[in-house]
Amino acid sequence: MFAGMGESQPFRLALHDAHLAAGAEMTERGGWLMPIHYGDAEAEAAAIAACAGVFDSSHLGRIRVAGDGALDLLERACTADAAAQEDDTALLTAICDEAGTIIDVCFVVRLAKFWVLTTNAAVRPAVLEHLQAIAADVGAKVDDQTFKTSMITVAGPGAMEMLDPLLPHRPSTLARGDVRAGALLLARYIAMRTGSTGLWSIQVMLPNMLIGQAWKFITKKAGESCLPAIGRDAQDALRRRAGVPCPADFAGKDPISAGLAELVDFDHDFLGRDALECNRDKHR
Repeated sequence: MFAGMGESQPFRLALHDAHLAAGAEMTERGGWLMPIHYGDAEAEAAAIAACAGVFDSSHLGRIRVAGDGALDLLERACTADAAAQEDDTALLTAICDEAGTIIDVCFVVRLAKFWVLTTNAAVRPAVLEHLQAIAADVGAKVDDQTFKTSMITVAGPGAMEMLDPLLPHRPSTLARGDVRAGALLLARYIAMRTGSTGLWSIQVMLPNMLIGQAWKFITKKAGESCLPAIGRDAQDALRRRAGVPCPADFAGKDPISAGLAELVDFDHDFLGRDALECNRDKHR
């Protein structure tokens, strides 16, 4: 299970012991202890770029939004237009304060009955507080699932074929931004295709009680489909190579100044819209 080490110490991932057993070097980032590498970051980056690898993404926040006011909340909180989003998709959006400053850039996963926001680890508390403040006005329910669930990411050009036999929904059929929810060993899971490293990738959210079994199977028992574990150093190197922005790139900025104007839909009313419209006019 996830474990906090005290108010001033980082949280531990549910797979913490599994990472140590695999030889991971752990360090604190964003309030969490996470694997930086498993011995050779360059070899890990080469392995995932050549074929595929798996990494623990459980440090990312997973905030569930439901209830009659859920859509109203997301329309207010997100610069992207959640009302135009289709079911079973993941939409990249910025979340801003009233001054238009970015609080986070995250995915909004829309399912038939609820949404899930996958936030950056360090700003999860700020995003949660922001959403809860809006929820109080619109009658939505906000539930932080971060400590109840885990998330693993399988990425690389060979990931699709390796994952197809393992999940009920064949990942190779998913377009970028597609989401599928289903049941695995009687527990619910959510799978979403994204590209956080610039490579083909799929993220799978599972209850904590299943994550150990899933990790062990993917890294040790999947026969020819076994995948190497990839640490944060290799992931960061791949992101830089692909030009994928990291939170430090937009900290303290608004989406226009941060080069993320494509995440803003001015045709709906969201927090920070007036400020962003003024800034957009300045940049024309």
